Amino acid sequence: MHDVLVRSRTIDDWDAGVRAAARIAAMLRGGLTAVHVVPVGLPPLSPYDLGMLVAAAALEVARQRHECEARVDAFDAWATSLGVRGPAWLSCAGDAARALRYLAGSHDLLVAWLDPASDDPWDSPAGVGRLASATGLPTIVLPSDASDELKLDTVVVGWNGSPCAAAALHAARPFVQRATRVVVLDGAGAPSEPTLPTIDLHRWLTRHCADAEVHPIEAGDGGEGTGAELLAAARRLNADLLVMGAYGHARLTEWALGGVTRHVLGHTDLPLLLRHER
Repeated sequence: MHDVLVRSRTIDDWDAGVRAAARIAAMLRGGLTAVHVVPVGLPPLSPYDLGMLVAAAALEVARQRHECEARVDAFDAWATSLGVRGPAWLSCAGDAARALRYLAGSHDLLVAWLDPASDDPWDSPAGVGRLASATGLPTIVLPSDASDELKLDTVVVGWNGSPCAAAALHAARPFVQRATRVVVLDGAGAPSEPTLPTIDLHRWLTRHCADAEVHPIEAGDGGEGTGAELLAAARRLNADLLVMGAYGHARLTEWALGGVTRHVLGHTDLPLLLRHER
């Protein structure tokens, strides 16, 4: 895992999400792309001339993009000083999920900021879920009080034996291997697809993290109660990072979070690593 992607929420200074993403990229000895997406839209109702509004909106987009372009050299110098390789500062206009999806193919990890109290819709649990789903990238989710530097003393993994949980654990390998302590909360029951190969947790741990602890946990019904128990167990273990699959389903063109993911995103005070269900 080397190339990190993050949405910049500000232009004038590097926001907390960008600062954390830069430190993660430096820790992984990788690169960082920060993208500021200028929102495009008009008021739904207005007494003003529509043509004037369109022209004013276009000028505002152009102004913000010009401001972004003026920050390229400063961003490069700052990120390079932290040890980031080949940093890039980009700007565009439109839908953030679409912009990040466009860039996702050349990146390995997305960093997203989570703040349910923010006016920015992309900071909400639903917004973060959509970004993770749109990009298809493993996503580090940082709550609003997170430190710039991701601690890795204790990494906790939620496990239910599914391909989604396995994908999340595998994506977390660089963090798991740097952790002082790794605890897997094993709530796997009977295989949901008995005709398919079994996903062997213990073999994976033997290959990548032989010192990991495996603790049983009551999986529940896979709804919000399961999310609450997973989050409570991670807190009891003083987790610095909770790794889990991000479950959900498509509703027309939107991404609807599953109960476990919805609860954890709505209540977490811990950094998360999510891998959405393919």
